[in-house]
Parts: sequence; structure tokens; C-alpha cells
Amino acid sequence: MTGSSIINQKGAKAGRDIVAGDKVDHHHYPPTAKASVVEALMAKLQKEMEQSSQVTAMIDELCHYHQHKAHDGVTGLEAKLQKGQRSHEIDYALDQKEQFAKILEKWSMYASAQEIFVHLLARAENEYRAHVLPQLDALTEVQVNEAITTRIVNPIVADCGNTVFKLNHGTAMGMFYWLAEQCFVRWHK
Repeated sequence: MTGSSIINQKGAKAGRDIVAGDKVDHHHYPPTAKASVVEALMAKLQKEMEQSSQVTAMIDELCHYHQHKAHDGVTGLEAKLQKGQRSHEIDYALDQKEQFAKILEKWSMYASAQEIFVHLLARAENEYRAHVLPQLDALTEVQVNEAITTRIVNPIVADCGNTVFKLNHGTAMGMFYWLAEQCFVRWHK
């Protein structure tokens, strides 16, 4: 080889690549994943639990969801289900709503848990208003159920199914029924 020297690399050891000439790194490492809102609040909740740091008052944002706001004159879960032609769901809905209400009450002694519930409730209400409510007249009952499951229930389970809350599909649907009781969602136009 003219103009270049030959280097014997046989048996050479290095902690990095052995390269003659310029090396271009083509490895693409994924960026460090940023914790989701729920994950960050869960970490905060864990610290509060370890320190037995409890609160006696409800944060304003959660108080907002405890206010009944029947803009259409249909108050309560049962009435909303009946008006939406879903009387067959009443027993299940009341049971699931109560299960969620117990979880909400149990964990509301921690400020971070309240923030988590506000985040979940606000997201559920937003998804409902943006993607379900505008289509209520055009969708069948099964399609409405699918939209609620896909846009609201499944994301809640993904965020909280493996946490101290242990929200499963039933209790996540209970959250939706609880929102209906509070007059934030409905099954009729």
C-alpha cells in the first residue's frame, strides 16, 4: 500500500471499537423516557405514604368533580342510563360506581392521589366531550361502548392497573359511571 502504513491489529484488545481511520457512530439510542404525569404523581404518592403525609382537605380541582351539574335536567346515574336507553346497565353501573367511589374516598387522604384522580377524571371528561359526545346520535350502543373503552377505560387501566390503586376495567368504568352520577357525562344528546 503506497502512502499508508499497515498496522498489525491481531490480538489487539480495546474497550471500544478498533478502527483505522474515521469512525462514524451510527447507533441511535432512544432518548431517556420522561415519566408520565401519572408515573410522576405515583412516585410522589409513594413518598407521601412512606412519610404518612396525609391531608384533611380536598383540593379544589377534585371538589369540582364532586359538584353535580345537570345542565339538561337529567340528574343521577340511573336517570342518565334510562334516558340513554341503557336501563339494562343500571345494576352493574351502580356497583362499579360504588367500587370506584370507595377507591376515591380511601386514597383521597393523600394530596398526590387527589391529583392523580383529577388528572384521570379530567382526561376522561375531555376524551368523552371531544370524541364520544359529538357522535352519540350516530353511534350504536356497541360503538359508544367501544369508544368509551378505547378512549377512556383502557388508558386508565394502562396508567393505574399496576399501581397501588389497582384500577381494572370494571373500576375504570366505575369512574366513568361516577362522572355520570356527577353529571359530567351521559348517554343521550
